[in-house]
Amino acid sequence: MPGKTKAKRGGVRGIDDGDSQSTTSTRSMYGSDNEDDYNEAPTNKTNSFIDALTEKRSSTREWGLYGLVELIKSSPELEEIETIATELAEHGANAIKKGGAKEAALGAELLAVLFIFLGDNCEEVFQDVEDTLKLYLKNHRTSAVRGKLAEALAMGSFLSGQDEVDVCQVLALLQAEFNDAKATKDALAPALRSWGLLLSSLPDAFVAARVRPWVVVLGPLLEHKELDVRTAATESLAAVYEAAWRHEPEQAKALAKEVLEGEEEE
Repeated sequence: MPGKTKAKRGGVRGIDDGDSQSTTSTRSMYGSDNEDDYNEAPTNKTNSFIDALTEKRSSTREWGLYGLVELIKSSPELEEIETIATELAEHGANAIKKGGAKEAALGAELLAVLFIFLGDNCEEVFQDVEDTLKLYLKNHRTSAVRGKLAEALAMGSFLSGQDEVDVCQVLALLQAEFNDAKATKDALAPALRSWGLLLSSLPDAFVAARVRPWVVVLGPLLEHKELDVRTAATESLAAVYEAAWRHEPEQAKALAKEVLEGEEEE
């Protein structure tokens, strides 16, 4: 895709993990305080976590999902993950479809870290779960879950190298979140950061041709009551202007002046 720079494994930025819970507190939440559960050999740990995903108790499944997420994050060169990537993606998708809010959020997070682990090779796995991510991003009732779904969907789209048409479809889904009056910062801030990540994959000329409608979409979020949302919106809008400036500085300058004058009139 013209202008596309693919990120390598472990080197992707733009998806925020600042609200992740500490290992200790989350272990308790997901059913285990036993250090031995997290210090086994990788193969044994992987099997234990996967086995937990088919248990009846939701807390056990959540423990398994959390364990897999942490294992993949801490072992970026673990070859066994690549060989079972399709199975892990299926488990993540099932957690989104059938689990409660906590389980669904962990399922989405598992998919996101799996895409990062696979890097440029995530396209097939992403395609298997793309429709699920899109469907539940539009329809899930819980804002925090939609935030995690936004991150996973954007990461998969970004790393799999989707073309401009497919990327814009994902951007449109994320923008729908911006327009949802009921959305909280748990959905809005991740959706905005995810939007900005995807924007960086588009050619400057492509972005420059769409600056005005995107300013209309992002502008109101600069006044949002939540700092996280205002910050993410500012970063995304800055990325739009930067791309436009690289493509056509004078046009970008004129638009910036127009926006500032409009704010003064208000």
